[in-house]
Amino acid sequence: MIDYLRMLRIKDWIKFYPLFPLAGAFLAGGGPGQTLLVLIAYICIISYAFVVNNYFDAEIDRQHRRKVESGTNPMAAGKVDERGVMLLMFALVSISLVLSISLDLTGALFVVINLLLLTAYSASHVRLKERYLLDTVSHGLMFGALPFISGFLLCGGDPSRGIILISLIFFIVGCEALIAHQIVDYAEDLGSTTTTVTRIGQKNGLLMLVGLVVLSLVFVFTAARLFQLSLAVAAASALYLMVYPTYSVRGMLNDISHRPRAERGGADRGDPEVPCMPIHGHRELRDRGSRWGLR
Repeated sequence: MIDYLRMLRIKDWIKFYPLFPLAGAFLAGGGPGQTLLVLIAYICIISYAFVVNNYFDAEIDRQHRRKVESGTNPMAAGKVDERGVMLLMFALVSISLVLSISLDLTGALFVVINLLLLTAYSASHVRLKERYLLDTVSHGLMFGALPFISGFLLCGGDPSRGIILISLIFFIVGCEALIAHQIVDYAEDLGSTTTTVTRIGQKNGLLMLVGLVVLSLVFVFTAARLFQLSLAVAAASALYLMVYPTYSVRGMLNDISHRPRAERGGADRGDPEVPCMPIHGHRELRDRGSRWGLR
C-alpha cells in the first residue's frame, strides 16, 4: 500500500498545485463545503497526473538504475503491478468526476478537459512532454489555467474578463514551472530527450523564463487595477512571481557563462555540436533539481 501511495508523488506537488483550484473556488465565493469538495477533487486529479506519468514512463525508468533506486516510480522498481496501478488511476479519476458532477456540470466539463490533457502529456504516441513548445503550453494549461477555472466554475462562479485575466496569470506560472525544471535538468536532458529548452538552449531558456515573469507582472498589476486591490497586495504578488522562478534556477545562474558551447544557449536541433535530437524510448535520467514542474 505504501508503494502505491508513492506513485502519487505527493511531496512533489502538495505545497503548490492545489492552491490554483482553491484560488478559483475562493474568488467564486464558494462555501466551506464546496471548497472542500473542490480540494478533494483536485488532489485526486493532480495525483492522477503523477501516477499516469509514472505509468507510461515505467519501462523507460526501469532502464536507469538511479531512477529505480530513487523510489519515485515504484512501478519501474517492480514494487507495484500494472493492474493495481490501473485500478488506482481509475479510482482517482472516478472520485474527481463524481465530486465535480455533484458541484457543477460546466465545471465538470473543464475537469474532463484537464484529465484528458494530463493523460496526453505522458501517454505513448502523444507525449506532449516531448514536443517543442507544446510541453510548455500544455503544462501551463493543465496545472495553471484549467485548475483555476475549474475551481471557479465548480463553485458556481460567473466568468468575467477579470477571471480570464487571472487564469492567464496562472497559465504563465504553469509555463514557468516547466521551463524552470527543464533549465535545471538541461545538461542531462541533452541527447536523451527533447524539451523546449534543449531545442533553444539553456541561456535562451532563461531568457524565456524572464520574459514569462515580466508578462506575469504586467498581468498582475492589470488585475490589481481591475479589481482595485491595494498596492501592498499587488506588490506582494509581484514579488512572489519574481522570487520563486529565480529561486528555482538559482544554481544555474552562476555557471552558464562558463559552460562549453554544447551546454550554452542559442543552440538548436540543427547545431551538430548539440546532441538534442530525440532518442525514442528514452527520456531524462533524473527527477532532481526543481520539482516545480511535472517531468
